Amino acid sequence: MRTTSHHNPKRQRGKLGAHAGWLLITVITFVGGSQLARPDSNGTSTVLSRIFGARVVQTSEYNPGDLATLSAASESTKVQPEGVREALPASESRDSSSKGKALSPLTEAEIEELAIAATKSTNPVERRKAFDRLLQEMQSDTFTTEQAMMMRSSLHENGADGEQWRAFDYAWGANDPEAALDYVNKIPEKYRNGYTSNMVPGLASVDPQMAIELVGTMEGRQNFHMTGRLIEGLVDHDVGYATDYVSGLVESGAHGATHHVRRLTDEVLSTAGLEHGVAWAEGLDSGQLQANALRGVAHDYANKDPHGAADWATQFVGQDQNSRLFGEVVREWGDVNAATEWVNSLEPSLAQRDALSAVYGFRGSQEPHEALQDIMNMPQSDNKDFALNGFISGLAHQDGEAAVAWAAEISSPGMRESAMVRAGQQFFQQDQQAASEWFNASGLPETTWNQVARPK
Repeated sequence: MRTTSHHNPKRQRGKLGAHAGWLLITVITFVGGSQLARPDSNGTSTVLSRIFGARVVQTSEYNPGDLATLSAASESTKVQPEGVREALPASESRDSSSKGKALSPLTEAEIEELAIAATKSTNPVERRKAFDRLLQEMQSDTFTTEQAMMMRSSLHENGADGEQWRAFDYAWGANDPEAALDYVNKIPEKYRNGYTSNMVPGLASVDPQMAIELVGTMEGRQNFHMTGRLIEGLVDHDVGYATDYVSGLVESGAHGATHHVRRLTDEVLSTAGLEHGVAWAEGLDSGQLQANALRGVAHDYANKDPHGAADWATQFVGQDQNSRLFGEVVREWGDVNAATEWVNSLEPSLAQRDALSAVYGFRGSQEPHEALQDIMNMPQSDNKDFALNGFISGLAHQDGEAAVAWAAEISSPGMRESAMVRAGQQFFQQDQQAASEWFNASGLPETTWNQVARPK
């Protein structure tokens, strides 16, 4: 597996990664054709006029549907939007936004004006522009912890929403990692988990080792959740680095490793796109990591192009470790007849049986009587067991009692017990008393009761 170098976080200061689309921090055109804050007696905001270097048009002068008005009002200060995860370094962003002239550091009064505009303006373009100016300041070489605290205070007082806090905390972690990390121990406890969850991806995007060490101090559910957030930031930092980290979780048998592989896969697909995501998964070393990554790719691929996904998947027929990706293709197909035709065309294999199970899972939820009749017409075989296994998964959400009864008909002992437990979980959610009575007579090991009755 590829080993990547650890980048110097100082050289990356200002890189936000623009995770999930909300980090276009040097973007939205800094123009004067909008009313960003409460006007003075002349209908303009003196503070915001200084910040953006242009007049602020009164509401009556601005047509919200005419973005050309915004562009024309201050063409000299216009900045073209940067792509997702492609924010310029701070120095380049400042030069671009002021044609070579760095913006002056924001004062406390300007920060308050921007926070008000970012949270209170009735115009979404104005809200975004004001908030992006705050984030842009965080890229500046002159940015201080005092400014960060002023911003946090003003945003809090004016009711910043969850998306804004996610962007702000990410940006702080990415642009001033030491101060952002230190604040974990200072923020009120009721806000600590939310803040840390937002900040960790930003921290990981510039100083992955620091972020890994922070998450390593956590335990239980908090560690599980924060590991997912950490992976998001590691992908922003470097896909190879993130892959190596998750590979280590798999090799060590870490709790929830399968979930973390899926999280990594989703992030890679989101960042690089399907074509590159497919190439990434195919290039992984054969094993559990690759098998789970390919399942994630199959899910996304089939959701976008089921026929293309089916053609792609056929290369894995005969590779038992990758058989479960065939079920992912079927479950995302949306056309049970086309999916069934494809499954029947596959060579007899574990892959075909897994896909058959998925077909009957769909039919069990949509047409249980017809599906059951077809299963009963099958000769006793592995195919029949797989069909029943899928069927009870689909049926259990509607009728847990019937599902546990049919699960008992599976001939393979391991599959039968697993199917009964899985159906029993749904039965327990629907009728706890009846499910308890069924379990006592089921012959299942007592140790499986906790799985049946576990809270959802």
